[in-house]
Amino acid sequence: MMQKNDLNNFIDKIKEAIYKAGEIALEYQGKVKNLGKLEEGLPNDNDFVRQQRAAKTVIDEKVQEELLSAVAKLLNAPEVYLDAEEETAGKKCFSPEPTATTLVIDPIDGTLLYLLGKDGYSIVVGLIENGAILTSLIYFPARKEFYFIKDDRVYCEANGKLRELSAPKVKNDTLVYVNNRVGEQTANKLVKEGFEVINDADGLVSWPDAFIKCIKGEYGACIFHSPQIRDVLMGVMISKLLGGYACDWLGNKIIWPNGGRMPQIMFGFGYPSEKVLSCLKA
Repeated sequence: MMQKNDLNNFIDKIKEAIYKAGEIALEYQGKVKNLGKLEEGLPNDNDFVRQQRAAKTVIDEKVQEELLSAVAKLLNAPEVYLDAEEETAGKKCFSPEPTATTLVIDPIDGTLLYLLGKDGYSIVVGLIENGAILTSLIYFPARKEFYFIKDDRVYCEANGKLRELSAPKVKNDTLVYVNNRVGEQTANKLVKEGFEVINDADGLVSWPDAFIKCIKGEYGACIFHSPQIRDVLMGVMISKLLGGYACDWLGNKIIWPNGGRMPQIMFGFGYPSEKVLSCLKA
């Protein structure tokens, strides 16, 4: 069991490494090309979703190695399982089999946005222990915004100023965000029940920005089917705020696995909407 002082030291030190990695990302944005990669997809994926999954640059690997090097100095790497986006040399320092502690890394979350010169990409790091999220850290280098969990509180550090986040007053609980794996049939059920559905497949709102909108009270819920854990670590921040929740599609509290994909998960404030849950049930 990681002690509080050890965890806080990890958070402080890895923040420094993430800031440094962000400088690398900014330095090379607009100067690297899309190397491409093969990723699992769905038959009904549109062009935007396919491009998003296939995007990859040398900076993804460079940033990941920067972070893994920093983590190896802070944790006993052979006793830590690694769930990381890229296949890089530093992975060999970590346990190849699941352990009590999992490190989650997405070096450039939103590589397509990075390649397009936009500011919505982020660097993501999370630490999981025995089914609980110890911390998650998400940094947007181009925006100079850093969101992180420390002492079970959620903070945003922007332009040198630190503030603790609090639960919002939800402005529109009928506006919900879904990823494309939620499926057309389920999305249509939500619409018939009076919800306005924002789908990530449209390419208008990224997952991180959807979470930020939820944290600001602009969305009633963010709903995902089989997302990678690294893609929903910002949602964990919602669950850490007063009145926030992370639940499965039956309304049950989430127990976090050691990396990989989640089954179905929903984030929001207050209580999970019974109307929403009824649409999500098969």
